[in-house]
Amino acid sequence: RTINKHQPPKITLSTNLPKKSLVQIPSRFAIEMVDRGWILRNEIIWHKPNAMPESVTDRFTNDFEKIFMFVKNKNYYFKQIFEKHLWAEKDKRSFKTHSLRNELTKSSRNLYAINNAVYGLNGKNKRAVWSINTKPFKGNHFATFPEKIVSIMLESGCPEKDGVVLDPFFGAGTTGLVALKQNKKFIGIELNEEYINIARKRLYPYLTQTNIISYL
Repeated sequence: RTINKHQPPKITLSTNLPKKSLVQIPSRFAIEMVDRGWILRNEIIWHKPNAMPESVTDRFTNDFEKIFMFVKNKNYYFKQIFEKHLWAEKDKRSFKTHSLRNELTKSSRNLYAINNAVYGLNGKNKRAVWSINTKPFKGNHFATFPEKIVSIMLESGCPEKDGVVLDPFFGAGTTGLVALKQNKKFIGIELNEEYINIARKRLYPYLTQTNIISYL
């Protein structure tokens, strides 16, 4: 029979799930990874403030995806990332103003000390819900991650000198692009020739002899 390459044949799966039920593939994947010996350290929620609307009327619109942080051993590289805490900054300014007037109460001193001890000068430890807008992409690829998401993951999980980033589903090359911008090496695996050509064009301006492991 004739197969339309733009319309792959339908695959019917036999499951015991009721119709309309979520399959929970991300959660099943995470559980299987833990069963195989990996350590699950974080379940991160990528919240999409500009998520595409859905035509559903019998459930809520999905505006998030899950990102899992796995490690092989309990001792691993991790660079802590901080977030600003505006209300604590406001408290600092208030502290300085009242100190000049000698009007700082004991309760205000205690609150400032607690805030400073918890948040420190760098800010608060980054939370696990990331509100990041999706970004349009001109190339013929419809599932590209925003660079900001990849940037957070690579900055926190990959050292600049010795680390190597591996993306087994390289797609349009966003992971490699961010790795190069952070002066890190990467390995990308992709089977779709069209995506490989897109990635080549995106990465070429950032490639140098020092950060190329293999470029095909």
